[in-house]
Amino acid sequence: MHSPRRMNERRLGAGKDDDTRMAAGAEADDEKKDEGGEEKKEGGEEKKEGEEKKEEEKPGSQQKEPSKQEEMKAEGLEKKDSKESTKPEGEKKEGEEKKEGEEKKEGEEKKEGEEKKEGEAKEGKPSGEAAAEKPESASKESASKSKEGKVSKTEKVKAKPIEGKLTGALAFAVFSVTLGSFQFGYHIGCVNAPGGIITDWIVVSHKELFHTTLDKEKADFVWSTAVSVFAVGGAIGGITSGMLADKAGRRGGLLYTNIFAFAAAACMGCAKMVGFYPLLIIGRLLIGVYAGLSVLVPIYLTEVSPTNLRGMIGSLHQLLITISILFSQVVGLPQILGTEDRWPLILAFTVVPALLQVITLPMVPESPKWTLCMKGDTETATKALEKLRGSSDVSAEVDALRDEAAGQKGGAEEHLSFADMWRGTLRWPMTIATMLMLAQQLSGINAAMFYSTVIFKQAGLSDTGAVYATIGMGAVNVLTTIVSVWLVDHPKAGRRTLLLVGVVGMWFSTILLVVSISMSMSGMQWASYGAILFVNLFVISFATGAGSIPWFFVSEIFYSNARGNANAIATMTNWCANVVVGLTFLPINNVIKQYSFLVFTGFLTFFTVFIWKYVPETKNRTVEEIQADFEK
Repeated sequence: MHSPRRMNERRLGAGKDDDTRMAAGAEADDEKKDEGGEEKKEGGEEKKEGEEKKEEEKPGSQQKEPSKQEEMKAEGLEKKDSKESTKPEGEKKEGEEKKEGEEKKEGEEKKEGEEKKEGEAKEGKPSGEAAAEKPESASKESASKSKEGKVSKTEKVKAKPIEGKLTGALAFAVFSVTLGSFQFGYHIGCVNAPGGIITDWIVVSHKELFHTTLDKEKADFVWSTAVSVFAVGGAIGGITSGMLADKAGRRGGLLYTNIFAFAAAACMGCAKMVGFYPLLIIGRLLIGVYAGLSVLVPIYLTEVSPTNLRGMIGSLHQLLITISILFSQVVGLPQILGTEDRWPLILAFTVVPALLQVITLPMVPESPKWTLCMKGDTETATKALEKLRGSSDVSAEVDALRDEAAGQKGGAEEHLSFADMWRGTLRWPMTIATMLMLAQQLSGINAAMFYSTVIFKQAGLSDTGAVYATIGMGAVNVLTTIVSVWLVDHPKAGRRTLLLVGVVGMWFSTILLVVSISMSMSGMQWASYGAILFVNLFVISFATGAGSIPWFFVSEIFYSNARGNANAIATMTNWCANVVVGLTFLPINNVIKQYSFLVFTGFLTFFTVFIWKYVPETKNRTVEEIQADFEK
């Protein structure tokens, strides 16, 4: 039994314990509320909270036994705090807001400086709050950029091609440069119509010089030599074109080639005047060298063209060749210049486009790709692009040229030899370039062009009818090439498709031509018109793809430092095949007659398979993308 006094003491102690626990709970609630409010504040608030917590945790601040009066005081303080938090202004609040604003401003300036530094360096990983807000985008950005700020190889390969339009300056440059293409084609066709008249003059000239008479066969051989030596000169010019293109530049090289044009015009134009027919052969050799060097035309056209117009502008080289072939055939008619007295004017006409090109080329900018990738002159390349594009906003294209220069195997400083073109990653594109040039010549197109009059006579047409049929074939060639120029960059066509369609079309045409000539020779006169039809079908098929595409395709698949040598090898291959066809077709035709075209059918079978399996599409693709495919 406990006494009443002891019972009261126990009750009093229990009450004090309850009061102590209640006060402690209230203080804990106050601390939680204070902490919740403090967390929402920035900078100075957090610092102040830390100082208050330190004061509360000091050993000297011991808890007193709470009473009802103290509980009421605590509740009053809590209400006071809540009222102060709702006050718009106050001395204490003003100090806190001022301190908070200063620290917040300082933090924002620091963050802004870090972001600016990060943007300038194009690298770095975000830290702190920035890393929490944008971790995904920052990681992607840092992964796609190297430390030097250069675009990664993968990103370069997938870069969207830069598109452009045909400006007045670009059109003028194309006109001036393709005067070289005109010379090339003109001297393919100018010897066709007046061939018989010139052969007769050779007989007379030989008798005056050597006091002996040439028989018909020897006179034909001399004339065939004059015709074929053009291709020999082309091979010489082709093999030296790479060195000239890399040393003097694309435009500069074309200026120098006109030396050969002027010399050739003098030789051929004066041959009859001085009565010395070897001058005719020398002149044909010199203009052949010019024609071989004219491979600089498609190189220049490819390098100055926007990616979306590269095929169209590159095809203009072949279009001007076909136009000039037709023009030369027309002026060679007896009604115009194809007479015994006027035929030297046909050959001397060479001086007109040469003079026009010498006047206009200095007004044309040098190739920006050659200037930047081979010479490292960014300023001059930028000015050239601004002129060609008609805009000062060419930074994206300049960056693309820098990427191409960086991607060059060995760099612009390292000279690539002809042997290097058959090594490593250059071997396969060089093989494709060579095969496409062989496909162009071994298709038999120059056999049809050089000896079209003979083919039509064999089909039963008169001399006059054969000449007009040849002119009609030239017109068809021009019209089809115009269509090809439009199709080569068309979304549903492209280089590879047109090449395949053209080669298959030529394959069928050669077979049908042989059949029609055979029927005509067996007495079916109407079949001679079939021969005319199928020769024109052959020309249409040729102009669709193999005529224009190989010339600029070679430039599309190589970097600038390899482009000159690649075109030199490909062009030499083209001209050598041209020589072989020119020298062998007539003898073969004399032996097996109309079946001579079946030889070309065999070659076309091989090239159809090769193009189908190995030739890539290059439409709207950068050289980096194309080379990446070859490196796989």
